[in-house]
Amino acid sequence: MRTLKIITFAIIAIFALQACKTTNNPEDVTRKFMNHLMAGEYAKAGEYGTESTKQMMQMFEALESLGGEGMAEDEVKPEKIKDIECDVTGEEAVCRFQEDGETAEVHLVKKDGKWLVDMKKENPFGDMDMDWDGEDTEWEVEGTEEEWN
Repeated sequence: MRTLKIITFAIIAIFALQACKTTNNPEDVTRKFMNHLMAGEYAKAGEYGTESTKQMMQMFEALESLGGEGMAEDEVKPEKIKDIECDVTGEEAVCRFQEDGETAEVHLVKKDGKWLVDMKKENPFGDMDMDWDGEDTEWEVEGTEEEWN
């Protein structure tokens, strides 16, 4: 009888430890996704996303391979993503965080019990400021339409 209690306790302990190990909450998913994205590990970042997010990650990977220049930052430190706060409404969440002093946000959805980053093709970065190192977004075109043809 005592052996049965020990075995039962051991099984419960194993399941409890496994449950703690595989926590899936919006904050953890956001942190993991952003760290992989900043490191240029697009396939790994895609593991934390919906199908549309995975497609975006494949597109980023393809663009980076064509351009030869990395879209990701040189060195990733986990402390770069700070103060993650998530507003959860049912099966959706919006997580806001600080990244190098800037506020950004990521949208997540819960599918099959797992939180996944949901980047839409229409607005992939949500409210993230994607001003690439202060580059001017206005283009100046010289010449006339006749010179272009």
